[in-house]
Amino acid sequence: MGKGLADMDCEKIREHFLEFVYDEGGDSPVSIAAREHLRTCSACRRELEELRNTRKYLQLWKDEAPLRNVTIARHDAVASRRFHWKYLRYAATAAMLVVCFLALANAQITWNSEGFRFSTRLFAEHDLDQDYYTKSEVRDIVKRALDDSELRMDETSRLMMQKTLDTVDQDRWMDLRLVLGHEAPIQNRN
Repeated sequence: MGKGLADMDCEKIREHFLEFVYDEGGDSPVSIAAREHLRTCSACRRELEELRNTRKYLQLWKDEAPLRNVTIARHDAVASRRFHWKYLRYAATAAMLVVCFLALANAQITWNSEGFRFSTRLFAEHDLDQDYYTKSEVRDIVKRALDDSELRMDETSRLMMQKTLDTVDQDRWMDLRLVLGHEAPIQNRN
């Protein structure tokens, strides 16, 4: 047992470093073997010394006081939020009014390779360059949409009626089988 302790490798010794950092080693056989290893191994001695220095620096370290009082009363935070919401509502109302004004003033905003352009007119100007449908074209478009809608409704109605007829037909056949099934035992009794 003594030989096994004397031949402890660095990995096993490192498991006991905290005992030495806090001076809790004592006179156990493991402590004696660990001290012997530390006396001969410079890498383990350096690592143990670094741990001791770290402990010493941590004991010397003191927290700094905060620059200002961190605690804020809850009612102040709530009042501050209400204050912000109040101004956010005003800002939203102002933005809505600006958008409404721009809509009423027929605002045109363009941004292209030539730059940014903003213009307003009290009465909208009709550009002949823009594509518009004539009354007859609108009438044709609406007629096609209505015809298409009517065809779809007719097809749906036809499919629903066919499904109803199929269901009624199936019910009739089930009733016929039921009647024939009950009639056969009655004929056998006679």
